[in-house]
Amino acid sequence: MINQNSHETQYPRRDFLLSMTKLASASLFLAVPGASLPSSLWQTLTVKQVIDLILKDIPGAPFAKTVDQLRSGSMDQSVTGIVTTMFPTLEVIKQTAQANANFIIAHETPFYNNQDETDWLQQDDAYRHKIDLLKKYQIAIWRFHDYWHAHRPDGIIMGNLIKLGWEKYYDANNPRLLTLPTPMTLQSIAAHLKEKLGISTVRAVGPVDQRCSRLYLAFGYMDSRMQIGAIQEHQPDLILSGETREWETVERVRDGLLMGQKTSLLVLSHAVSEEAGMEYAARWLQPKVPALKVTHIASTNPFTYL
Repeated sequence: MINQNSHETQYPRRDFLLSMTKLASASLFLAVPGASLPSSLWQTLTVKQVIDLILKDIPGAPFAKTVDQLRSGSMDQSVTGIVTTMFPTLEVIKQTAQANANFIIAHETPFYNNQDETDWLQQDDAYRHKIDLLKKYQIAIWRFHDYWHAHRPDGIIMGNLIKLGWEKYYDANNPRLLTLPTPMTLQSIAAHLKEKLGISTVRAVGPVDQRCSRLYLAFGYMDSRMQIGAIQEHQPDLILSGETREWETVERVRDGLLMGQKTSLLVLSHAVSEEAGMEYAARWLQPKVPALKVTHIASTNPFTYL
């Protein structure tokens, strides 16, 4: 089990040798007349230093309670490269190692539950394989969920709006409400989302020819009480949902339509509804760590539609 407070996965000897190698390389490089020192040789950041740079831009950080914790690796290990992603899958971990990176900033849990509790997974084959892979490649994983949503603007929402070409309609006073200047049909909005976000299919509750201009943004997962409350409070034409329980918001929307209300629903799938937000996170983070390469690796949609 990897504990966020454990020091068992620290690599002090490796980090020391890496630092010494960089210093030696720097000395030799500067011996060449007219040479200037590349930033990669003089700026080595630890995982903790990268996280601290991120938290400087998050209102109210650090939070007393958050799921955004280090889930593997050590706060003290030197960072060779950074990868952002939605879910740190086995494939993302392998691609991170191939990219010579050792720090994954993931929006969602690596361990199949929101609190990343692992006591119940100790004999699970997939969990143990993932742990072995992380140890093999000495990769740190830090969740960037609560803090990214707390950023102003919300990083996931803004990443999606940029991808959709709708960022100019963002309203900081009502960040989850989006008003399109020209109404679009439910079907045309679905087609636009599929094209821009790389979604192969969406699920709709509502008439495909309904004209929509007032959208409520519920990317990822949102508690059904919040979604149903938004119907009552804001009366949107359409809710854009990553995922929701079918026996809650879905049935509330259906009953509302049957009684003459105008709120429809599009369910996009959790992973693809927030991936653009983590792609945006890579671009947002890169200027803060110019000596490191920040890459986005998409975890992709886990579903195949038959």
